[in-house]
Amino acid sequence: MKNKLIISLCFLVPFVITVLNLQVLVTIFISAAIAQVMAYLSLGLIILGIILILKNRGEFSRTARLWIYFYILYFVIAIFSGAIHNNYTNIIASTIPFFYVIGFYYYLSLPENRSIFEKTAIISFITSCVISIYFNSINFDLDSRGIGEYVVDRAQGVYGDANNMALVTILTFIFIYKIYKPQKKLFKILKIGILAVVFYSLFITFSTTGLSVFIISLVMLNSKFFSGLRLIFGICLLPVVYILLLNLNSLTANINLVGQQRDKINNLVNVLSLNFEEIDDSGRSELVAEVLNYVYENPLLGNGVDFGAIHQTHNTFIAVWADAGIFVLLFFLIMLGVYYRRAFSCPEEIKYFVLPMLLTMCVFMLSLHSVINQPYLMAVFVYLGYLIDDDNKQII
Repeated sequence: MKNKLIISLCFLVPFVITVLNLQVLVTIFISAAIAQVMAYLSLGLIILGIILILKNRGEFSRTARLWIYFYILYFVIAIFSGAIHNNYTNIIASTIPFFYVIGFYYYLSLPENRSIFEKTAIISFITSCVISIYFNSINFDLDSRGIGEYVVDRAQGVYGDANNMALVTILTFIFIYKIYKPQKKLFKILKIGILAVVFYSLFITFSTTGLSVFIISLVMLNSKFFSGLRLIFGICLLPVVYILLLNLNSLTANINLVGQQRDKINNLVNVLSLNFEEIDDSGRSELVAEVLNYVYENPLLGNGVDFGAIHQTHNTFIAVWADAGIFVLLFFLIMLGVYYRRAFSCPEEIKYFVLPMLLTMCVFMLSLHSVINQPYLMAVFVYLGYLIDDDNKQII
């Protein structure tokens, strides 16, 4: 029992630290030296956990294992490409997500550990949302490392990025909605209250991508509702919802929106009205276009580890291509395709939990280059792999 607790702490403590981005917060509020020690300690705990669980591991997931193949392929080619083009980066820091993949690949091989992971993920994700709301209420800006001189118009949470915070918030909502199933009325009310808080955390990010993905995810989460007469009612209700969303500017006219807040409302309206030319992508298209010039120069083998991240690609797919070339990108796309294909084969309860999670992370890959660089998100990907394979009998 004691050994199991130690093993769980070896994996879950680093997971919580990365979810809450404690290394950055400790750097700001306490000491950079302590933050650096925390980073090495987290990595050390993951390695220690792998060593301790080796003899008592469970059955592995074939789907989750694809990430190990991906990272090996990525690093072999990207390191070689970086050496050719003299593009060097901190290889050790870049391999941290890979260590988390291997660590949680072992840890989550035991079914009882998946249950512990779910509870830990829910609590840490909720905490992240609450901190985001608090930071927004006091106008705390992570970039300026203190109370912002100007009004912070989009909640950036502990990540210093509104889109990253929106991604985590949607994952939080899905986790609570599907995993937490209280039986007593009091706890059911509590669940509704928590979901409302999480949604508010999403709303104050004013993320166009986040709000769009949330609507789709909410429909998927309630797929059972759309059958028979309820399906007809849902279809009839869609035009009403659509019209309301198209008129968001009018509905929010009396709300004191500042800075990018009104721009993001306009963006959502433009998306719904298919007015793509008027969508403001905050300069991301220019950054992608710049990186694509490098991609076209070295399309086969890429330019080296983290080349896309250094050039602020804001697109995970383009970043993978820029780093390690077209073959690694193709493997990456096929791997995600395998996730989706196997998820569709799962029972409905699992399918409509996994699919919204996958949709959320994959859509945000179009606007964030850091999705596969975040250790806690890689742990979630490995967890989803085990959920999928439990029902598809792909565990070996």
